[in-house]
Amino acid sequence: MSVIGADILVTGNIEAEVDLHIEGRVHGDVRCATLILGEKSSIVGRIYAERVRVSGRVEGAIETADLAIEGSAVVKGEITYSRMRIGNGGIVEGSMTHKPAEDSQRLKLVDEGEENPGAAKVHYIE
Repeated sequence: MSVIGADILVTGNIEAEVDLHIEGRVHGDVRCATLILGEKSSIVGRIYAERVRVSGRVEGAIETADLAIEGSAVVKGEITYSRMRIGNGGIVEGSMTHKPAEDSQRLKLVDEGEENPGAAKVHYIE
């Protein structure tokens, strides 16, 4: 897990294939595997992650399969989720859209090979 400390301000988008723990501030979009936002953290931008736990502040859209909004959190924006938990005291202002989980299957992009180089085909794997 990579950590962005409380004394750090990031201006711009963050893309990571690993889990992120943010205690500081981000002005931009965040895309990662799992995102944990500390109590004093803030993000102004869009979040795309498989799992998100918010204890701080988010202003922007969140797209995730598993969302936990803690009691200290303030989230303003559009939320798309499969599972969500909101702790006592957590604040959400905006729209929420549920997307069904895919029956415990995951999507995998597979290169079709030499016949059509660069094209991708979706396969379901368990």
